[in-house]
Amino acid sequence: METSPFRRLGALVAAGLTALALAVATTSTPAGAVGNTTDVLWHNTTSGEVGTWLLDSKGNVLANPPLSWRCGPDCNRDWKLSGTGDFNGDGKTDLLWHNKTTGEVGTWLLDGNRNVTGNPALSWRCGPECNRDWKLSGTGDFNGDGKTDLLWHNTTTGEVGTWLLDGRFNVTGNPALSWRCGPECNRDWKLSGTGDFNGDGKTDLLWHNTTTGEVGTWLLDGRFNVTANPPLSWRCGPDCNRDWKLSGTGDFNADGKTDLLWHNTTTGEVGTWLLDGRFNVTANPPLSWRCGPDCNRDWKLAGTGRFG
Repeated sequence: METSPFRRLGALVAAGLTALALAVATTSTPAGAVGNTTDVLWHNTTSGEVGTWLLDSKGNVLANPPLSWRCGPDCNRDWKLSGTGDFNGDGKTDLLWHNKTTGEVGTWLLDGNRNVTGNPALSWRCGPECNRDWKLSGTGDFNGDGKTDLLWHNTTTGEVGTWLLDGRFNVTGNPALSWRCGPECNRDWKLSGTGDFNGDGKTDLLWHNTTTGEVGTWLLDGRFNVTANPPLSWRCGPDCNRDWKLSGTGDFNADGKTDLLWHNTTTGEVGTWLLDGRFNVTANPPLSWRCGPDCNRDWKLAGTGRFG
């Protein structure tokens, strides 16, 4: 990945977020406080609005509050909402943005109540060759220092690399993983997320074969070495593979295990695959809301985190 001196990131925000109504409820919405489960992040790529679905541990959507900022016209044209993580070490989920024209990478810092408190840029940007060949594919802690780092995938060569962050928006190194995705892998498999899939406390990678429906993992040792690549016990069948997109990871039933999030971009349904920490899918409950017609046309399921 090529880096170059960073130019200061311009303002991403346009004030005056309008009321956000994302969903059509498929079941009644229960009352109650949001628990320690993962929530869902949505981005309207037309209006620039960014909103959330706050979840409980039973898959119920309790509320859908928006963030205090939205992505203005210039932002909406050039920037992609590319992930979430804690980029300043305050324990709150923040947003990650990538400008695929300039290569700049920036953040929106959140206060835990969906207010954006700042938008610092990272010290590196993705240079011309990087911007052409590399995709910003996820976040996680890849060296075990407790800081959120970035994951990049070169969809031409199959290389997978990282940007290590220091918690103050500085990129301190860009080590590659010990494996790359070979020609057949690069043609058929998509790098779809990160999480801890074997319960060892290390960030692992999630892959989805959009042809066969297989879902697999790359297990990491915290030192950029891939130690194994076990598949999950389920695959996404023909109907699933045609209509459903693997859209994120998180803990959706509060058992401490990383689960998968799926979005049907035709029907608007949002569902989960619950995992047991040993690569077995134990159930696939849907969320209580689906994304209705207007939502399904304009909104993209952009990530997961804790937003309540």
